[in-house]
Amino acid sequence: MEVLSNVAVIWFIAGAALLLLEFVIPGVFIIFFGIGAWITALCVYLFEPSLAVQFIIFSMSSVLSLIFLRSYLLKKLYQTSPTVEDPDEEFIGHTGECVAKIAPDADGKVEFKGTTWSASATTEIAAGTKVKIIKKEGLLLCVEPY
Repeated sequence: MEVLSNVAVIWFIAGAALLLLEFVIPGVFIIFFGIGAWITALCVYLFEPSLAVQFIIFSMSSVLSLIFLRSYLLKKLYQTSPTVEDPDEEFIGHTGECVAKIAPDADGKVEFKGTTWSASATTEIAAGTKVKIIKKEGLLLCVEPY
């Protein structure tokens, strides 16, 4: 195995193993040591430094990539939608479908986001009618015909 006698190849394989290990162990941490190993492999290939210098390059590049790239990478990987102050507000203004007749004196059913909700309205709404959500009170949606 003449290929494994090349130190740059060993650093490259170590970096690839560390990058693959990131998929097994969560936390977005090990990937930076894989990046450090790849940077070290490139330096070994270009300059042939001593073993001590190789470990310094590996340590410094791993720590620096961890410091400067981790927060950026976490933001990109775990982007969340903007938070809503009042969770009930995400319903208001959206459209649903009446699945059971709604009368002013009796609640009916509305399907919204794949879930059936109890609904009330000031006017009668027949099943199959598109409705607009105007308010949410607990588990009851207040709707009007769309």
